[in-house]
This record gives sequence, structure tokens and C-alpha cells, in this order.
Amino acid sequence: MEASCYALRGVRNMRFAIVFLAALFSMAAEAQSDIWKQVNPLYNGPRLQSVTPGDAQLRAIGKLLRQPGKSDMWGCEGNDLDDMIRGLIFEEIPLAQGQRVFLVEAGAGCARGGQGANGAMWLIRFDGEKPVLLASPDNDFNGWLYSIQPTVSHGYHDLVLGWHLGADNYNLSYFRFDGKAYVAIGRANDSLGEITPDK
Repeated sequence: MEASCYALRGVRNMRFAIVFLAALFSMAAEAQSDIWKQVNPLYNGPRLQSVTPGDAQLRAIGKLLRQPGKSDMWGCEGNDLDDMIRGLIFEEIPLAQGQRVFLVEAGAGCARGGQGANGAMWLIRFDGEKPVLLASPDNDFNGWLYSIQPTVSHGYHDLVLGWHLGADNYNLSYFRFDGKAYVAIGRANDSLGEITPDK
């Protein structure tokens, strides 16, 4: 009798766990769908201002990107890595009020795709003389800037990056600042101006 009570209780607990997990997955899918509702499916990327960091900032950025895990996701090393760092493109990106943040993109070379559309990217803020890495290829920050979203988290705007697959077909990654770094919280496909979130 006691054994059957335990068995019945175990079945109830398992049913509860299954229902709970199903509800959790449903909420996650709904949240994934909701973040894409505010993204314009017709790409009209933001125009950013090109900047030239000072010599000390350039040296600090070069030193930062030479650290393991900061730029090796693209297989850049040795002379290729030196050339990539010399060819970096810098733009100021308005992500947080009162914070100067650089969007740093790889120029032609080892950290950019053959067609030129997709490349390694970093977000770097300076705290005094110290560069602070907010996003890097190490956490899938690659491709090209698709949009800066109005949504703000921990004082920083959400971002969407694109990855070209073909003429009017690209993968999208939705990034949100978690207080320390930008992390991908959603993925989707944009084909002919229609965004389809990943399941």
C-alpha cells in the first residue's frame, strides 16, 4: 500500500514537472517572438560617425584584441592578426547616455568574409585609459550592424546584428546588455523583409 502511494506521488510529480517545463518553453518561445515584433524587417541600418581613436587608445585596443579569446574566433594569428588590428574600422555608436562606445569592425583580411559583408565586431568603452570589452566575436558578435533598438537594459540599448546568407536573406541575432556584456537573447531569419524567429 505504501509503495503504491509513493508510486502515485512520483507519477504526479512527473506530470507536474512535464506541465511546468511545457509552460516554461511556451513562455520562452513567446518572449523570443516578442523581441522581434519591434524590429523593422526592412533593413535601414543606422548611420554611425567614423572616429579615429588616439594613439594610446589604439595601442590599448591592439593589446586587448591580442589576448586569447578576443579575436581568435576567426583564426587570425601572427602577421594576419597584426594586419587585422592595423585595418580596424572605428565608429562611435550611441548605446548609453554619457558613455562613449566604439563599434570596432575588422577591415579586409582574416576576420572578414570573402564577400566583405560579414566580419568580426567588438564593442569597446573606455574607462579612463582602460578599454572595456562589451562584446566580441567570442560571444557571437559577428556580421554587420542591422539596428539599434529603442529598448534599454542596464542603461544600454539593445542591438540587432545581421549575417548575410544571400541577396535578401540573412540571419539576425538580438543582443541585450546584461550589466557587464552584450549577450545574444534571440535569433531569427529575415527573408525578403519578413522576420521569422528561431524556435
